[in-house]
Amino acid sequence: MKLLDIDGVADRLCVSIRTVERLKEKGQLPPHRLVLGCHRWPEDEIETFIRELPRFDGTRPSPRPRKSKAVKS
Repeated sequence: MKLLDIDGVADRLCVSIRTVERLKEKGQLPPHRLVLGCHRWPEDEIETFIRELPRFDGTRPSPRPRKSKAVKS
């Protein structure tokens, strides 16, 4: 089972990380797990959540562009 971090969930939902945090606080996302103090969601549960969202045109939105992370030297 693959676990997604908050950035991965935001990418799948095509929303910001803050929006994922708000959805989590409101209990609108599937239950998360704490792994070493970090929130993780099972990928299959997020995919099911996405499929159950109402769609107006029956298509899935394309993922948002990823920001590159700075590499520390």
